[in-house]
Amino acid sequence: MMPIAPQLPSLFSHSQGNGPLVVCIHSSTGSHGQWRALTESLSGRCQMLGVDLHGHGRSPAWPAFTPASLQVDAQAVARIAHAAQRSAPHEGVHLVGHSYGAAVALQLALSQPRWVRSLTLYEPVAFGMMRRASPDDAALAEVEEVAASVAALVRQDELLEAARVFASYWSGESAWVGMNQVQRSTMATRMATVPLHFKALFAATWDAPLLAALRMPVLLMKGAQTRASAARVAELLQAALPRVKTLTLSAAGHMGPLTHSSAVVGEMQAHLQQVGALATPLRAAA
Repeated sequence: MMPIAPQLPSLFSHSQGNGPLVVCIHSSTGSHGQWRALTESLSGRCQMLGVDLHGHGRSPAWPAFTPASLQVDAQAVARIAHAAQRSAPHEGVHLVGHSYGAAVALQLALSQPRWVRSLTLYEPVAFGMMRRASPDDAALAEVEEVAASVAALVRQDELLEAARVFASYWSGESAWVGMNQVQRSTMATRMATVPLHFKALFAATWDAPLLAALRMPVLLMKGAQTRASAARVAELLQAALPRVKTLTLSAAGHMGPLTHSSAVVGEMQAHLQQVGALATPLRAAA
């Protein structure tokens, strides 16, 4: 079991509803608010717990002198989730995640496989899996170049430009153009942590024997219009996870949980219902 370090400041979290615990973990530059639609739709049937990861939303910065590892955020999320279910820790937890947050969810599941009951993931970008499986992959080189550009801009304190490069890679230049000044500024304030996210993701060199330990049911979603790097990681996970159901949204890209929220929420609801994460059944649409 992952050790829970009490000395680190706690992450900010928002809890809503009662019942089985579902923990939602956002993508890089996001916050717990990313999961508002899912939370509103399910809080009458379970306890929805959203967290702000280090350096995001209302949470403290990445702990000083701490290596860039998925364990840092995974451990912090675990502390909050364990505290949220002190009265019934035996019930376990269901994890929902997107992008970096989905990789954090996988790391938490690897650390505490008996506690995590299910995984609902949209494009976990564990780029280290590509480094292990296909180090000469052009998709790997592409995302490594983006990571290096973002890190250089952050070192130069060019946070707004770093945000533009990051957003344009995942969503296209038009997404950045379409943001207002408040949205751009909010994203820029979170960019200092993104190079640490990239380092942690490249260090996640999980292989099939390790992932075979994850016996819980997994929904692995991706967008047909996503980047090749995210698609390649999804392929590797699909081949390695023993109880995985895969789903591709034809019109969506990497940011599908935001751009195609209704479709993503619907599929996530159905999976959480199937794995017993909801205390009462979903009502059929009228």
